[in-house]
Amino acid sequence: MMHRSLLLLLLGMVVFFAGCGEDVAPPAPQTQKQDKVEVPMPKAGTVADNAGVEVVDVPTYRYDPADRRDPFKVLLEQRKPAFLSDEPLTPLQQLDLGQLRLTGVIVGKGDPMAMVSAPGGKSYILKKGVKVGRNNGVVVGVDPEGVSVQEKYYDFVGEVRESVQKIELPKREGAN
Repeated sequence: MMHRSLLLLLLGMVVFFAGCGEDVAPPAPQTQKQDKVEVPMPKAGTVADNAGVEVVDVPTYRYDPADRRDPFKVLLEQRKPAFLSDEPLTPLQQLDLGQLRLTGVIVGKGDPMAMVSAPGGKSYILKKGVKVGRNNGVVVGVDPEGVSVQEKYYDFVGEVRESVQKIELPKREGAN
């Protein structure tokens, strides 16, 4: 008797799980067939009388590069100085500002001054009005934190831009 009830229980479980495994999709709704009406396409540039639709010629597009920036030109190129003079360049004007290392600043009586060292080991004195850097930079200020240099250059669009770069004193290491 026990075997029979166990067999019936297993058979019931098989039937139950077999019915749960498949999802039956609902029947697709019936659609009505519509008759296709073919309308002959009129030639370009003509007016269709039978459908009341006007067909217009599509103009072809032509790219005119005049007065536009070259899309293949690199945007992050080296800055070009805005004003070139006929005067010979000083050694400070032949260097980038990033090549100069500020070694000291003197602030007190008189005009503040700063000393910078160039890659060759030479040192130069900077004060307000001295030309420095490749982009026609001019020292506009010397303070205890560093030297401010104003540069004028052409940006990638060709407009003249001004920027103030700061040459700072290196941070002191060791005991204070």
